[in-house]
Amino acid sequence: MVTLTPMRLKESQVKLLCQKLWVGLRSKQLITPKKSDSEILNRMQEIFIKELKVEGDINLQAERILAENLRKLGVKGDQIDREKMFEMIKKQLIKEKNVIV
Repeated sequence: MVTLTPMRLKESQVKLLCQKLWVGLRSKQLITPKKSDSEILNRMQEIFIKELKVEGDINLQAERILAENLRKLGVKGDQIDREKMFEMIKKQLIKEKNVIV
């Protein structure tokens, strides 16, 4: 069975990732900020966490659909490639929801 969590990264990891990204962008002078670093970092973290939750919700929905379809068909988990089926369902949900993951 595929084990899924709503978020794969901890908030502390998201914070560190955003900091590294921001430092990289600033050091290469690829961005001219109009707000303070802390405001920008907070917003980056909010967006990142929101997107991770969207992906987590899609994963949970895909798992529910997979389990429901397997139950309806009377198929046992060892008779199919659950990971492949899960990914197919997830791709369809992403397409339907017009989400970039």
